[in-house]
Amino acid sequence: MSPSPREQANAAVWEFLSKRDWSAQTPARKRILVAFLRLAATNGYNSVSMRTLGRELGLKAPSLYSTFPQGREQIVAESLLWFTHGFARDLLKAVQETPCAGDYWAALVRFHVTQQLSRPEADLWNLLVASDRVAGFLGDDLREELAFWQILHQEMYAAAAEEMGLAVTRQAIQAIFTLLDGSARWSAWDGSQAQLESVVDHGVALSRSLLEVGAGTRAGA
Repeated sequence: MSPSPREQANAAVWEFLSKRDWSAQTPARKRILVAFLRLAATNGYNSVSMRTLGRELGLKAPSLYSTFPQGREQIVAESLLWFTHGFARDLLKAVQETPCAGDYWAALVRFHVTQQLSRPEADLWNLLVASDRVAGFLGDDLREELAFWQILHQEMYAAAAEEMGLAVTRQAIQAIFTLLDGSARWSAWDGSQAQLESVVDHGVALSRSLLEVGAGTRAGA
């Protein structure tokens, strides 16, 4: 039996993840990446220099350069890729056991909204990728890999829609991503777990409404 659209989408993400091996990531490298993402998300991307990063970590510049010889540019690239792969890996875990397309869609949205609200790095990722479209400050290889992940992520939603009998357009998927990426702006989340559940449920409902408005029923479905 041929794999379902969801299975094909998941397999494509697994293949994407398999192209990078993070098992050799040392504690020192991870500590630097975590600190960079935290500082950039809190204080702004442009405010994080090698000096401010070293001060945050209690390290001298030579120690940072011994770990990342190419300096800030290398840290930016690796932190974005590290966040991307972690996001993709955790997303697959979140949808792995869903029994049907509707539950798969809901799991995608729940994970997306939760990440946007609870991890400032998610907003930073969106900001840097969007800014790069204008300023072009990321390297070509990095830009290509991040763009490829965006396509794979969107294809997971498209696969769920297809299995639900909806012929979704790329424009509709992008509108849904705009909604989910902007969760912090429309949710007014107070930081509590109880309200987070309510916000996530609302996100699922809103995304399904957008999906139904922006898609048509397949012939014969």
